[in-house]
Amino acid sequence: MKLKRLVAHRFEIVAVMDGDECPAESFLLHGEESTEAVRYGLMHMLGTIAENGLQNVPHAWVHEANKNLKIYEFIKGPLRLFFFKGKNGQIAVCTTGIIKSGNKADPAAIKKAAKWRDDYYEALKNDTLTTVNEDGT
Repeated sequence: MKLKRLVAHRFEIVAVMDGDECPAESFLLHGEESTEAVRYGLMHMLGTIAENGLQNVPHAWVHEANKNLKIYEFIKGPLRLFFFKGKNGQIAVCTTGIIKSGNKADPAAIKKAAKWRDDYYEALKNDTLTTVNEDGT
């Protein structure tokens, strides 16, 4: 399994690679002009979390999207960036993002995040997890 490093300070926030694409990075960098400021704010939040960890994050920033599957979401305005908790300093492994439109978390995004979480832990166990930098190296 291949991950892309999104932010690295004291901790790392990484994202799942789906082939040559990184859905979480695409969500953060590309989107409607109306969400540009909110996407920038979400990226700033990720930087703060990478510096300080998840333990003291305001409740308004993080929500448990699915307790049974251990999938969480970073929240900034209408944006939701799904993630699960990683290991070895990778405190958040981001999967996909959505613009929230209803009261419940997107079941398809949660299902995909849960599959990638299982793949992540399997890759850790088999020592087949690789991480690339923002520039692809």
